[in-house]
Amino acid sequence: METRDQRPTSEAQRAEHAGVMPEEETTDERDSTTTQESAAASDDGAAAEAAEQQGLTLEALQEQLAQQCRKSEEYFDQLQHLQADFQTYRRRMTQERLEATSRGKEDVLRALIPALNNFRLALQHVDQDANAVRQGVQMIWQQFEGFLRDQKVEPIPTVGQAFDPAYHEVLSTVPATAETPANTIVTEVKAGYRIDGRMLAPAQVIVARAEEPAAQDMPVMSEAPPVEVSGS
Repeated sequence: METRDQRPTSEAQRAEHAGVMPEEETTDERDSTTTQESAAASDDGAAAEAAEQQGLTLEALQEQLAQQCRKSEEYFDQLQHLQADFQTYRRRMTQERLEATSRGKEDVLRALIPALNNFRLALQHVDQDANAVRQGVQMIWQQFEGFLRDQKVEPIPTVGQAFDPAYHEVLSTVPATAETPANTIVTEVKAGYRIDGRMLAPAQVIVARAEEPAAQDMPVMSEAPPVEVSGS
C-alpha cells in the first residue's frame, strides 16, 4: 500500500521536474492569452474606427469650409453689384435734381419775360405820354402780382393788423389813437411776402405805440415816517 501511494507522487514530481504543467494551469493560460488577444483586437478595431471617423470628419469640415468660401464669394459679388447700382442711382438722382432745378429756373425766367418787355415799352413812351407810361407800369404791376400768385406767393397783411414780429419789421412808431390802438400797424412802407406760411421777405411798417405817462402825471410816493427804535 505504501508503494502504490508513492508512485503517483513520484510521477507528479517527475512531471514537475520535467517542466510539464498541469492541464488546468495550461487551460487558464490559454484563456488569458485569448482574452488579451481579443482585447488587443478590439482596441485595434476601435482605433481603426476612430481613425476612419476622424478622416470623415476632416473631409466634412473641409467640404463645409469650401461651401462657406463659395458663399462668401457670392455675397461679396452681390455686395459689389449693389454698391455699383447704388452709385449709379445716386448719380442719376443728382442729375435729375439738377435738371429739375434748371427747368424751374427756366419757368421763372420765362414768366418774367413779358413783364420785362412791358418795361421796355413803357420806357420808350416815357417822353411822349405820361398817362400811357402810368398805364404801362400798372399793367406790369398786375403781371407781377399774377406771377406771384402762380408761384403760391401771397402778400403779408399789414395796415390795420396787429404787429407780428415773425412777419413785420418796425421802421418807426407813432402815438396810438382811438382808431389805431397800440401795437397796430398804421402804414406799410415796403410790402412783405410769404409762401406756404414761410416768410420770403418781411413787411416794413410803422406801428402805433402807447403813450408813456408824463412825469407830472405820475403819482408821488409819500415818504414813510422814520421808525424810532427804543433801546432796551
